[in-house]
Amino acid sequence: MRKISVSKLQSGMILGKSLYSANGSVLLSAGSELNPAYAKRLQALGYPTIIIIDGFCRDIEFPDVVSDSTRLDGIITLRRVFEEAKKYQKVDTKLIKDLVNRLADEVLQNRQLLFEFCDIRSYDSYLYAHCLNVCILSLRIGLALNYNEVQLRDLGVGAVMHDIGSMYVDPKVVEKPGRLSPEEFSQMQQHSIKGFNLLRDQKDVNLLAAHVAFQHHERIDGTGYPRALKNTDICEFARIAAIADLFDALTSERKHRKAYSTCEAIELMNEEAGLKIDSSLMELFLQNVARYAAGSLVELSSGEIGLVVCNRRIHPEKPVVRILTDSNKIPAGPDYVQEIELVKETGLNIARALQDDSGFADELGVIYNQGQKVVNS
Repeated sequence: MRKISVSKLQSGMILGKSLYSANGSVLLSAGSELNPAYAKRLQALGYPTIIIIDGFCRDIEFPDVVSDSTRLDGIITLRRVFEEAKKYQKVDTKLIKDLVNRLADEVLQNRQLLFEFCDIRSYDSYLYAHCLNVCILSLRIGLALNYNEVQLRDLGVGAVMHDIGSMYVDPKVVEKPGRLSPEEFSQMQQHSIKGFNLLRDQKDVNLLAAHVAFQHHERIDGTGYPRALKNTDICEFARIAAIADLFDALTSERKHRKAYSTCEAIELMNEEAGLKIDSSLMELFLQNVARYAAGSLVELSSGEIGLVVCNRRIHPEKPVVRILTDSNKIPAGPDYVQEIELVKETGLNIARALQDDSGFADELGVIYNQGQKVVNS
């Protein structure tokens, strides 16, 4: 399976993962054969990307630290909780804590897996999917810090609710491309304050968890908001969530911009480490995120084109790669395909990730549609 832009969808492609509506009903089932009408409908529904099954990556699975069913239930739960909170100024903390417990249990169970950004979301569900990912990533960092169960749960509650104040911001401001006016920026800042005020009024929400909503846009050099706090004046929960929030925001498709690749996002974040985000927490974050998701095409330093088969916990930047072409970009063909572990290959690295529009994916999909014989090095 691999992720592609809906704009690149072609007739005959097979959907690899089911798509769901906001209430959890199936819009399109995995295994469905796609056509231009589906592409138009998916674009209208706000789906920028989908997962397809292709000849050269038919056997590739997307491992995830939480299950698809948990993600779907989480989006449904957060939509309900956020909308009710906006209407009644009260948070259903039981639903939130049940969700965080489920997320924490699965993160613990799958702690040997790296986080691979492969969830599919519509623009309409962006806020809820974003909060889920921020929670999952924050929990991974909390585990690396050896947080106990209570600390993990409180961190998770704060992280999954960090953006609840966005419900009070004009969507036109949230989605505006380019620089905000002073008035718009002031309105944007209010989401941290309103989220904090809402959460601290809930008697069974830990005050540190509420401070995640308050402080996740603070920066350690004092350039953040709403109070321009510096360094450890920002609580650790919020410094963790700030990293998770920035990563998921950068790697998500938005109406006003394309998503950055994981490598591009990490490069941008590394430039901020020690300046705006906590460098020690950034190191822990990097230990938990795959640079190249399974199913993605990459170009090696040798010039060969490869397919990422799976990732290794020890070296997130050196996955197992299936070699599909030689250095001249001539496909090897389906009868002889080699898989190599980059961690064992001295001097061989990934030079760059290839995007949907690279041209190789469609060509290789035709060549490999009869299957392949894989030879491990």
